[in-house]
Amino acid sequence: MRSESNEDLLSKRIDKALERKKGENKKLIDEKTLVNVFSRLATELLAGLLIGAGVGWTIDTWLGTTPWFLVLFFLLGGVAGILNLWRVVSGKGLKIGYFN
Repeated sequence: MRSESNEDLLSKRIDKALERKKGENKKLIDEKTLVNVFSRLATELLAGLLIGAGVGWTIDTWLGTTPWFLVLFFLLGGVAGILNLWRVVSGKGLKIGYFN
């Protein structure tokens, strides 16, 4: 009977230690998650702008129309970047099949 109480005591001590560790890990995970979200937001916006500007510059050099397509596709890239930001912030871009 003594061994059962020792096992119960050990079990309680382990559970207590795991709960304390879980609380510390949760804070660390929340900070890492926040950094990951902010870096993803910056990457989404920057990628939209750079790809839009690159496409516009390529079309301008191909057609010989200097600033027009660069400006147009830079603005379209910005709109696409902001749309991607909205998807990340609203949580719609984080799961598969978010159109359902």
